[in-house]
Amino acid sequence: MSAWEGDLLGRAEVAEFLQNLLENGNDDIKVVNIDSPWGTGKTFFLERWCKHLREGRGVVYFNAWEKDYTGDPFVSLVSAIRDQLKAQRNLSDDIEDTINDFTVKAKNAIVSTAPALTKVLSKGLLKKLIAVEGEELAAAIQAATDEVADKAVEALIVNSEKDQEAVKQFRDVFEKLVREVSVAKSGEDDDFPVYVFIDELDRCRPTYAIELLERIKHFFDVPGCTFIIATDTKQLGHSIKAVYGSEFNSFEYLKRFFDITYSLDNSDVEAWVSVNFDIPTSQYFYCLGLTRDYQTDGYNMAWVTNTNQVPPDENAVICKSVDLNDMQVIFVSLFKTFGVSLRDLMKIQKHLKASIANASIRELHFFLLCYLIFLKNADAELFRAFVKGDEKYFLGTANRKFSPWSLYFTTESISVHDIALLYLKACQMTRADLRENLKQEDSTLSYQTKIILDACNGADFAKYFKLVNLAIQIK
Repeated sequence: MSAWEGDLLGRAEVAEFLQNLLENGNDDIKVVNIDSPWGTGKTFFLERWCKHLREGRGVVYFNAWEKDYTGDPFVSLVSAIRDQLKAQRNLSDDIEDTINDFTVKAKNAIVSTAPALTKVLSKGLLKKLIAVEGEELAAAIQAATDEVADKAVEALIVNSEKDQEAVKQFRDVFEKLVREVSVAKSGEDDDFPVYVFIDELDRCRPTYAIELLERIKHFFDVPGCTFIIATDTKQLGHSIKAVYGSEFNSFEYLKRFFDITYSLDNSDVEAWVSVNFDIPTSQYFYCLGLTRDYQTDGYNMAWVTNTNQVPPDENAVICKSVDLNDMQVIFVSLFKTFGVSLRDLMKIQKHLKASIANASIRELHFFLLCYLIFLKNADAELFRAFVKGDEKYFLGTANRKFSPWSLYFTTESISVHDIALLYLKACQMTRADLRENLKQEDSTLSYQTKIILDACNGADFAKYFKLVNLAIQIK
């Protein structure tokens, strides 16, 4: 299977572009930040790029969030580098020796760079207190601490040069390991990078994320090693402010660590929805019987069966370059109407799943449920107007605040607000009014008849309001 199978967002082209940039004389780029909001496929991008590179490059993948329960991130990162490089093919015995040396030097470096005062105090206290019990303990602690603290400053000065040498030895052996793996994997003398991918950094504890960036900068910044770090950079900045204070310039702080930032393009909403829209299909959904595509050239069966067919409006959502199902077309039309962010789409999808799980409705009108969830997320006041049945205020405000996209029905393109309004009217009609409406119904659009007929037969569309009000509390 190709590394990029299922790539509908064009991420393979991004990876190729960045790889060419990194491997064609740009040695000054050591750390690349892949910036994209949460839920937009950063993990897919890193994992597939890793798989693509693995045949000819040394590659390490490190999920920071899975390790942020540990102490110092240096230990976890060293372990990932050691284990993953050791597991890759085409490595000689000499490289195995270098990996072992790398592990030893890493141990020496982390011991040497641990806070010296803590080390000296710990050793001193243990020595002083090993035979002390009971009431003498507090006095002994104070005496031992005073004495050992005096020696700590001296220890800091004496050990400083030794500690720096330990770090230098670690960096030297890491650089050697990177060079040997590069040659072994590529089969060439050219110094292709060894890639270390860091994922989920923005989901880590703020202190862990900061420490990891600091460790990369001070320990792993060697020729031939390139770090690819995926983050929601805005969210990471907020996390850093939580540590250093709201006035701290986290953007400038992050620039210290990232040589370049590449923002993933998420503008192709249809492609994003086709990849990420995941709604259980065990229940039967009614999706308006809309038309999902339109051919402007070649043979079109719809012309044979319906001579009244017209082209879709320019703001009608239909399948163009990406094949979407009925629910996905509805989802895209509402996304474009209400102008929510991709991060909000993930939240809306949670609300949708929660509502469906609690619906207990034999035939669920998907458009109505989805529309109400988007509306509630976008404008709670307008949602309340809809629930109260204020048609005039609702439609006027909805069209003014949220310029509507349309759905296509072969003979017409209908605004999503107008479709929602039909559901609202059906909620307000008496059963007698609904029956009379059916008698007078002359629409060629089957969804209009379906909505009125279901309401006449007892479908409780008002139940959807309660479902949404409950689901919207999920954060």
